[in-house]
Parts: sequence; structure tokens; C-alpha cells
Amino acid sequence: MSVNINNVAKVYSGKIGCMCGCNGKYSYNEGVPREDWQGPVNVRTVKMFTKQVLAHPDAKFEDNYAFVEQNGRIKVVYFKEQE
Repeated sequence: MSVNINNVAKVYSGKIGCMCGCNGKYSYNEGVPREDWQGPVNVRTVKMFTKQVLAHPDAKFEDNYAFVEQNGRIKVVYFKEQE
């Protein structure tokens, strides 16, 4: 699957379970509204995780995100809301 990185809002990587940020870390793409406490803008991490998740053979796709669970960890790619 090919996705334009501009369609990705943020990515998450952490332990499986609560995804409030206590078990992992969010990284945001440029141009995404966010509060300072929510996590840094890190386009490199967004690109890297997006490529890893979308290329993974066990990736699962939901309404507005894709994720992979592996070895007790989860990586999630959240897509921007379509206008």
C-alpha cells in the first residue's frame, strides 16, 4: 500500500495496552494541530513508522488508522481526517 506521508497525522509506538502515552510515545507530522505536551513533531519518525507498519504482512487497517502488534508492542499510524 502506498500512502502519501502528508496524509499521516501521527504515529505511536509502545507496549500493548493503554495508548494514552504512558506505555509509549506519539510523534506528530508537520502541520498537525497539537498541544506542546502531546509530543514532538518528528517527520523522520513518522515516515519510518509509516513505512514499517504499511509494509508489514500482519498490518491491520481500521477506519482511520493502521497498526501492527508484535512481541508485546504496537505501532500505529493515524491518518488525517479526510475533508
